[in-house]
Amino acid sequence: MSCEISAIVAGGPDAAACIDRIRELEARWSRFIETSEVSEINRRAGHVTSASRETIRLVEAMIDGWRATDGAFDPTLLGAIVALGYGASRDDSDSVTWLPPSTAPRGAPDDVVIDHHGSTVTLPVGTGIDPGGIGKGLAADLVAHEMLEAGATGALVEIGGDMSAAGDSPAGEAWTVAVRDHGGSPRRRLVLSAGGVATSTTTRRRWNNGTAGRHHLVDPITLDSAATSVVTCTVVAGTAAWAEIFTKVAFVVDLGQAMSTFEEHGLAALVTCDDGTEVATGCWKDFER
Repeated sequence: MSCEISAIVAGGPDAAACIDRIRELEARWSRFIETSEVSEINRRAGHVTSASRETIRLVEAMIDGWRATDGAFDPTLLGAIVALGYGASRDDSDSVTWLPPSTAPRGAPDDVVIDHHGSTVTLPVGTGIDPGGIGKGLAADLVAHEMLEAGATGALVEIGGDMSAAGDSPAGEAWTVAVRDHGGSPRRRLVLSAGGVATSTTTRRRWNNGTAGRHHLVDPITLDSAATSVVTCTVVAGTAAWAEIFTKVAFVVDLGQAMSTFEEHGLAALVTCDDGTEVATGCWKDFER
């Protein structure tokens, strides 16, 4: 997943089990792995494709997120992001995203067909999906809760800035987590009993395409890296996947509209702009210490 991973498990399995499980999910979900289920689903756009229950859940979360954000989060921008120059893994330039020539810059999320009974996914022709950040968030959620099912009293899993907490911390209390700025320094401390925290930023996953600088947060309207004054957005939600989905809103809509969306969904959010301005939702203070 091209990022650092950390895990804390209180009781139950060793934390190393979290890493093994995350690698397994990466093998199913990475668009940079030719044999992954997501790569197969993309290659077979227009055809019914078998998928594991984890991948079915991932695709369902993608479509739910697109609907909940009125399209601000769009998981079908794979064609656009590859065209912008992010087609190879940051860790291995030989690991590339393969797409059919018919893949459009933006797909049709509403036409994705998920068959739970048959365990299949069917993408419409021209659509490619990119797990991106939601893959990290959902993986953290799945693994944290699987640790509890395996006997742990608590687990915290963090994947590249997406964190999921379940059960009690090793101290038997709520979890305290640091939110870092884009330079890596702690800027806030949050306390939560369970749930997810995610941070997205325009300062990471950057590259040059010709003379133009790009980043991975693509605007679904312009199909280009989002032109925004927002530098980072942190969201606290019931799950890391949900938090990750909503961080994207701040980068592609007006800041006032983004804050209204966060408030409407009852989310704690903190947005930092390039001039240093910070804007938070009303319930952010309930988590900050």
